[in-house]
Parts: sequence; structure tokens; C-alpha cells
Amino acid sequence: MVIGANGFVGSHLVDGLAEAGFAVRAFDRFSRPPQFRQHPLVETYKGDLLNNLALNSALTDIHYVFHCFSATTPFTSDVDPYTDIKFNLLHNVELFNQIITAKVRKVVFVSSGGAVYGHLAEQKKAHEDDAPTPVSPYGICKLATEHYLAYFNRKYGLEYVVYRLTNPYGPRQATKHNQGVIPAFLNNIDRGQAVVVLGDGSSSRDYIYIRDAVSMITNTYHKSTRYNTYNIGSGEQTELNSILSAIEPLIGKKIDRIHKEAPKTFLRKTQVSIDRFIEEFGKPSLTSLPRGIEETLHYMRTKSQ
Repeated sequence: MVIGANGFVGSHLVDGLAEAGFAVRAFDRFSRPPQFRQHPLVETYKGDLLNNLALNSALTDIHYVFHCFSATTPFTSDVDPYTDIKFNLLHNVELFNQIITAKVRKVVFVSSGGAVYGHLAEQKKAHEDDAPTPVSPYGICKLATEHYLAYFNRKYGLEYVVYRLTNPYGPRQATKHNQGVIPAFLNNIDRGQAVVVLGDGSSSRDYIYIRDAVSMITNTYHKSTRYNTYNIGSGEQTELNSILSAIEPLIGKKIDRIHKEAPKTFLRKTQVSIDRFIEEFGKPSLTSLPRGIEETLHYMRTKSQ
């Protein structure tokens, strides 16, 4: 079962799992039509994570739970940390209790690489064995959820694996609510608006095309892994200015930019190491950033027609 199946990451996970031959129960509120592709192995299940009765019913006969739903974004949790605790952390613990009752075999939790490591990732490539130092409520909540999974593993023997995802981008990603800089840039450009750049544009992130990230997860989650935590990313840094430079040849014009001061919880870098993943599972095949941006732009323009 994929929780948050109609979101950006969740919908691609549904596609990836079904294409790999796994039966999938897509659990979501479905406030909009399904974003994932129709597939005979996919069962659409409308329900709310905050509704215990709906969740209990949905967990029947489930072997693996993929948890990639969040009631907040990094931006909204920074504005209102209490909501992050109430609607994410509290309900995550309730979810794990229900998973134990339902005798689910394993939990796959999609965490956040950059947000969890915090300012450590500004100083070096953060490794899974490094002590995380989150600076935002969003990262604190993700890390706390990871610790609760470890607790449920110790107390009840619940199997789990955490994938600390860096900065995924690609088709279906929201263009608002500060959820992804690449689609936000592309959306502004298509509307003839200037793009907003925090700081001088030299800040960098580890960007990974969403379908590459999903492949890394779907190819490994069901295996008996050596560790409980893996970073998922490209292993490379790309500056905001470099992203804009990669977009300009695709649109054939210079991009107008507005520079704004970055908030205090803004990280200049989010470097993560994917060496653990490579050593255990091999080097992943990754889409180049220009190619990934081109695919994202094509999707956005096709959808708007």
C-alpha cells in the first residue's frame, strides 16, 4: 500500500511498483483525479490517513506500507511547527500502531535527506552514520518519525527501511507552496513572470529525477538490506544559477530573475553521500539534469493544453 498515492512521490511509486509486477493499493483522499497511470495491478482506495477506521480497513492483507504522505511542506511547517507535530508526527505514531495490529511485514518510509541532515550537509557530504542536525521543524519531524520506527522495530520487531530522499523533481510536481524549485521556475517562465531566487543563486542542492529515485527504491525495498537507512539522490550538487542556465537553451531566451533574502532556516547546501547505496546495490542509472528538466517542461506544457 502506498500512503499519499496521489502526491508527487506517491504517484510515481505506484507506477514504479505496478510496472515491476507488484500489486498496489493506492491510498489517498483523491481530492483530484488519480495522477498515476491506470494499471490492472493498481487498486484505488479512497481514505484519509487521519481517519483510523478507513486506515484499518485499508491495511487488510497488506505486506508492505510505503509512507510518503506529509500534511505539511517545509515552508508551512516553518511557519507553524505545531501543525507539523499534530498532523504528521502524532498520526505517524498512530499509523505504526495500526500497522503492528494489521501484521504488516515491512514499512518503507520516505524521509528527507536535506532537511534531516540540516547544517551538517552544508559542511560535508552527509553519510547515514553521521549525526543529523536538522534546523527546520520539517526536518525535525522527519527525523523523529525515523526514531519512532526504530522504537517499533525494537519493541515489536517491525521491519522497516528509511529512504532519505534529497530534492526530487519531475512531472506531476506541484508548482506552488515552495515544494520544488525546478517546476516553480518553469511555471513562472511559462507565465512570462520573473523567477524568484533566494540569495545570490549560488546555493546548491542534490537534485534527482523522480523516476530515477523511484527506481532506486522499488529495486531494493523488498530485499534483506544491510542497513535501515539509505540516502537517495544523485550524489552531486547543482546551484540555482546552473539550473536557470540549463533552462534558458530550452526556452530560447534569457530568464528574468528577482533575488530575495533567504529565510534563516534556509540551507546553502544539502550535500549527501549515496556511497552506501552504491556499495550494496550498485551504481544507479541517472537522468542528466538537462534531460530531466526537458521532460518536466514537456509534461507541464502538455498538461496545460
